[in-house]
Amino acid sequence: MADNSELQEVAPGDALRGSEEALRPDPRNETSAVFDGEGIRQATLADQHESIRGFELNAVVPHAIRVHFETAKNLYLYSWFVYRFYPIAEQQALTSLEFALRERLLLAGEAGKGKRKIRGLAARLQRARELGLIRNEGLQIRERLAMGRARARYEFETLQEMIRTGATEMVLDDSSIEPNEQDLNGDWIGTFVKA
Repeated sequence: MADNSELQEVAPGDALRGSEEALRPDPRNETSAVFDGEGIRQATLADQHESIRGFELNAVVPHAIRVHFETAKNLYLYSWFVYRFYPIAEQQALTSLEFALRERLLLAGEAGKGKRKIRGLAARLQRARELGLIRNEGLQIRERLAMGRARARYEFETLQEMIRTGATEMVLDDSSIEPNEQDLNGDWIGTFVKA
């Protein structure tokens, strides 16, 4: 007996498009929105490009790794046209990270004669962390992650205050949000390794 999924048509967004439709956004991206400081508006390809433009690797990173990572960025950009490229772009970016860690661990003498091979992204991240090659304090995204934690804490505390006082509405003042020491000391690498 055939599985019902075998009888279904391929959705238009997933099917090969004609050349006249190839440069139109994937229908699932047509509903994307961004907040631009003045309000919420429909996202554009330029917004997609802007979201990844700043992710650059240092010039000392080997050429092959930089090309590998640029491929991930291009896959993400072209996900605007083909929604199912998003997970492929993510896989390519994670593979780029694993590739870079493998090369860096080789430089650190971690895969020489008589040493056991370190396999997989999680194991390489953990070993690089043990060697001090990566650390939470060195992450460029650390401040943004800490701010996200601080915002979540602020919103939770505001909700608790509403419950305590019986208030039905409150104004959130983002300008008063400041990350504390606990927010800044999150174990981002450990969380990433576990995930």
